[in-house]
Amino acid sequence: MKQLTTTLSHLVNWVQMTRTFSPLLDNEADSLLARLQQLSERHRRISALEDAPLTLGIYGHALDGKNHLLNTLQGSPNGRIDIQLGDKRLDYLTHINPGHTPAAMAVRFSVQQPPEVDNYPLLLTLFSEAELAQQFINRYHASDAPRRATSSAVALRLTELEARRLSAAAPGLTHEQTADLLYGYHRLQRRQHHLDERLVYRMAELAPCLSTEDRASLFALLWGEDSALTETWLRLAQALQHLGCVEQVLAPASLVVDSFLLPAEGFLIPSGPEEAPEQADVMVCPLVRNQPGSHLSLPQNDLAQLCAEVIFTLGQPTALSNVDLLDIPANQLSWYTTRLQPDTLLVCNAVSERGEVQATGKALTWWVDSTQSPGHSALPGLVWAITPFDARFTLGASLDDGVQRLIGNPGKRWGTLQALDSRNMHRLLEWLTDALNGTRREQRLAALRNDLEAQTVALFQRFIDAQQATPQQARQQAEDLVRALQARATQHGDLLASLVPSRDALQQIWLQHQQQHQPKPEGFALEIDLFADAAEQIVPQTEGISYARAVHQLWVNHLRLLGQRREAAHQFGLDSVQLQALCDVLIVASYRLDVPMRLERSMQNGDSGLELDISRASTVLGDFIAWLGYASVTVSDRPASRVNKGQAVFAPPAQADISRRLTKLGEQPTRGNASYVYDWLVALYTRATENIGYQNPLDINEKQRQTLVKLLG
Repeated sequence: MKQLTTTLSHLVNWVQMTRTFSPLLDNEADSLLARLQQLSERHRRISALEDAPLTLGIYGHALDGKNHLLNTLQGSPNGRIDIQLGDKRLDYLTHINPGHTPAAMAVRFSVQQPPEVDNYPLLLTLFSEAELAQQFINRYHASDAPRRATSSAVALRLTELEARRLSAAAPGLTHEQTADLLYGYHRLQRRQHHLDERLVYRMAELAPCLSTEDRASLFALLWGEDSALTETWLRLAQALQHLGCVEQVLAPASLVVDSFLLPAEGFLIPSGPEEAPEQADVMVCPLVRNQPGSHLSLPQNDLAQLCAEVIFTLGQPTALSNVDLLDIPANQLSWYTTRLQPDTLLVCNAVSERGEVQATGKALTWWVDSTQSPGHSALPGLVWAITPFDARFTLGASLDDGVQRLIGNPGKRWGTLQALDSRNMHRLLEWLTDALNGTRREQRLAALRNDLEAQTVALFQRFIDAQQATPQQARQQAEDLVRALQARATQHGDLLASLVPSRDALQQIWLQHQQQHQPKPEGFALEIDLFADAAEQIVPQTEGISYARAVHQLWVNHLRLLGQRREAAHQFGLDSVQLQALCDVLIVASYRLDVPMRLERSMQNGDSGLELDISRASTVLGDFIAWLGYASVTVSDRPASRVNKGQAVFAPPAQADISRRLTKLGEQPTRGNASYVYDWLVALYTRATENIGYQNPLDINEKQRQTLVKLLG
């Protein structure tokens, strides 16, 4: 593939241009564009890794175990962690954190020197606006009974805020960061609570063009409109704007040690509530492209909440050449995961309570999936380090086995190394030296790029495959799909349930449709900007589509997203390509059999209303999935059943009547269920073969398809 940055940009242009000529593409365009924005953000982060230092992360609850590793890896013979803070050489464990207290933020011990500015020796990395929002979302949805954002509420808020859209994007937030933030929100929700993809794209397009106050109003929906969180995010976002939206600042040493070189609490080391110091302003020096800027002041409490990472310069070379050591708090692993860091992660007691196993297992699984492409290295990136301070020695039991089972595939996805004595530590250092070097980093970067390219191609594969595959290849693919589904016939009910949107999703679409078609009172337009150019006041008015068409769009995008979920493919015994093929068969068949018109007709039968319209839409989609369109086809015109010889698929069983004597009972329920499943698979194969060569007149044309092939080539 060509340079990926250019390719992604050209694909965005292709979708935006082609959707105006292809109604079928237009149905999915917003979802495609939102996904491209998210992929662009991931590509930016992969590119950022090229210049980032090699990093070994240390994560877990065993603080003494983590310090034991830091001591050894730092190479100090006297148990110190020597750091250079300006012209002072200090021991981190004596002068800054003598109580081995969990730090309020991540601590990086780096071999690289920060820019030199007198009286500002401390280097801090800050959260961005989007990263702050993600931290607040994570915190809120970890609480009991959080309120979830609904598509209708988001649509209403977007309509209100679009009237206050700025003429150009404001600093601090990009379209790609917003799209990635919303995918991070979806990761915390069950599938039925995901926002409509069209709304994701609208939010990603609008948020950067809003004032900071309006961004707070929009993002508040993602944390249940908790007023305290909203006020805090707004205050911190304004502080970031004050600093020029920089990624790093230099700060005075007084944040971590006082004038007597005693530990200073209230920033890196939290202070107790009874001894909280009076919060004063602190001067910092923002770094713009790694060059010092003008000194600025902000409250120390705000700086502490903005700070993601404190970076100390090591006083001597470490046992691992040119490798940063990173102490990661439990609540910041997700931030490093989105940044694809660290290169290798050592774990010292992942959980301290049984109730943490599920959440921690998911977090570490996500870290492995995001940062370590399968097969790029024979060495796992996630490693449990067994130290003398491990819970199995200090408490007699370790709960990490449950976390490891959730991650799965030991030896490939995770491993274990002992760090108990000098002999163990020597082996650990040898292993880490092999795992952390420039060659391994390049291999990881190449694997991440290849995976990103594969995701990009898969996003548009359906537009190409239909014309490139021969009829024989298409039949073979359909046969392989049916055989794979047959092997998991016991999960057929779960499969069918996953192929239709939830009633809640249908309700949210209905509410959005009502909002869009609500008559607006004429009169004064209070949102008009009296000082904007006349051209800027022209807002294109798009004619809304019917609820039936909106339901079909929702269903199509629902299937497209389902086809991208690797865990769903694994659940149903399919690979990702086969699940996408199943979704393609259903979508093409729905257009060929005119399911949109069936939805339209169902809405015209009598009265309308929320419950009635939702029930009608659910019935039409449910019937189509359950019978694949054969419910309205006469029995004589249906394909032959492979399980009930001499009958058609879905043929009703023979019934006794007054003229025919009942000589035996009907078939057992289990036999009836098996008959239905196998008839459904036969019907699916038939629909797949009927789709071969079908070209919807509303689809993209050959010239547009060839342009797409060149972009992906």
